Amino acid sequence: MPSPRVGFLCLVCAALLALPGAAPAAQRAPAAPAPKAEEPPRFKAALLMEADSGQVLEEQNADEKVIPASIVKMMVMLLVAEAVGKGVHKLDETVLTSAAASKIGGSQVYLKQGEKFSLGELLKTISVVSANDSSHAVAEHVAGSTQAFVRLMNERAKQLGMKNTLYHSVHGLPPGPGEEADYTSARDTAILAREIVKHPMLLKWTATMKDTFRDGKFGLLNTNSRLLRAFQGMDGIKTGYYGEAGFNLCATAKRGNLRLISVVLGSPKRPIRDRETSRLLLQGFRLYKKEVFFAKVKELDKPIPVQGSKKKAVFLKPEGTVSVLVKRLEAPQAKNRLKLSNPIQAPLAKGQKVGEIEAVVGDQVIAKTALLATEDVPKMTLLDRLMFWK
Repeated sequence: MPSPRVGFLCLVCAALLALPGAAPAAQRAPAAPAPKAEEPPRFKAALLMEADSGQVLEEQNADEKVIPASIVKMMVMLLVAEAVGKGVHKLDETVLTSAAASKIGGSQVYLKQGEKFSLGELLKTISVVSANDSSHAVAEHVAGSTQAFVRLMNERAKQLGMKNTLYHSVHGLPPGPGEEADYTSARDTAILAREIVKHPMLLKWTATMKDTFRDGKFGLLNTNSRLLRAFQGMDGIKTGYYGEAGFNLCATAKRGNLRLISVVLGSPKRPIRDRETSRLLLQGFRLYKKEVFFAKVKELDKPIPVQGSKKKAVFLKPEGTVSVLVKRLEAPQAKNRLKLSNPIQAPLAKGQKVGEIEAVVGDQVIAKTALLATEDVPKMTLLDRLMFWK
């Protein structure tokens, strides 16, 4: 028989369990987790583009107007490169540093009033270290004043279809009292980059990790040196930063025959900007490839029948190969499809178009070119017809 003490304890436990709100520990709801702090956006705008075609592979807020900071200098670089290409200016011509150029702050090579350097040397410092003073001096040299050069920048932007861009400066520094900030978009920046990559001279400099200025006395370290060192195939283009703008980068990389352009604008930190740039480019190279179509076409190994000529058939050839951006998983599925006049009638001249060849994936045409006759095919004459019917 249980002792009186044990019975008393059982009564106490039963009473406690009967109290309102009491429940076994196993039945109690778990405590709600503390709410996570919201992560700041990784960027304000971003875009990935294939350089040759301009095809956009990924975008986010691509048309939002944002502050470019030193990415403004991409237009300075382009205008000078185009002027040199047209013979309007030469890289070895002398640029005189004005008092205004010598007083520009931020990233610079410390030009002094009255100093003289070649246009090529100053363009190198703009491309490699984003020198604000060099950008000012070059703008004055090319257009007579920075204001006139800004007009040229905006005119070229309009020609290129950069609909959400307006320049107010030649360097991208924060505006002073009474001045306005430059603005652009990720899409416009990529459009500008497509023009930049057409100039090997600029890519040579934007890919340069280290160089010198002032006869080797002043060292130049590329503002994009970390990714140039770490990312295979990267050879440009331009960084930009100040507080309100955030960390910006327009980058380009080439692997094999595929060149991609990435734009990341308004990142809160440089490592985030670099990481997002790498992510975009790696994704592009991983998912896409440039496929060359119509170099060899089995369907054209045999001649195609022709009516109305003693020659019963003619060999055809594609007008040329076509290089197209395709998804790597879709490339093996591509098939050729001939589209010909039915029937093909003589006469035909060598090089005459007689149809088209298409590369298709499912029902989608991803590439096409003309099919040409490889020789003359004369029309059958009356005498030929009489001989034929004998």
